[in-house]
Amino acid sequence: MVITTAGEAQSIDWAGGHLLIFDDPQGTIDRAINIIRGNGHSEPLVIGIDPGRRPGIAVLSGDMVIAVYQVGVTEVEPTLRKVAHEYHANISTIRIGSGARLMTAQIINTLLEGGFKVELVDETGTTPYVGKNIHTSQVRDIIAAINIARIKGEPVGKREIEPSKGEIRVIQESSRSQSEGRATIPKYLARRVARGEITLDEAIEMHKGHLNGVSPETK
Repeated sequence: MVITTAGEAQSIDWAGGHLLIFDDPQGTIDRAINIIRGNGHSEPLVIGIDPGRRPGIAVLSGDMVIAVYQVGVTEVEPTLRKVAHEYHANISTIRIGSGARLMTAQIINTLLEGGFKVELVDETGTTPYVGKNIHTSQVRDIIAAINIARIKGEPVGKREIEPSKGEIRVIQESSRSQSEGRATIPKYLARRVARGEITLDEAIEMHKGHLNGVSPETK
């Protein structure tokens, strides 16, 4: 195996089985290790997502978990594009759990717009019990994402997002908490957050009147 840069690859006379182009350091190391182990990512990648405010993401090549992430809802699609680029592999299927209704719908719609195939998985029983002295939330989300990736789901199309009054109220409360009590966004902005049109941070800034000169509206 030879690891080289894209610029030098053309000048290397290598009869071996793998010529690895260096780009992202961690991605290159991961690919090299998997080639040594005999798992050169010949199989398309399968992604599992445990939805929530910070979704857990698991990347599987065959039966092997090769990467895990936890990112914001709006970062899911860019993260998966980065994964496909770093591992020089196609993503065959993205499987997402059925919980967290609004965030699941937001993620599904964004992924479909990006051209990905998405399956909705019944996530019942995918979240494990976590013992003491372990950072519970992150571990549970990641393990749930791994389990979701291994369960065949139903192909899903674009989801309609119409938040309930309770869901809007929760988003308003989150805005107050996130702004340390300085701002509670109005309902119309909370509804846009719920639909995935803007982030909570953007809504807070818009409410304050600091983003694009938008004046806050009444609730």
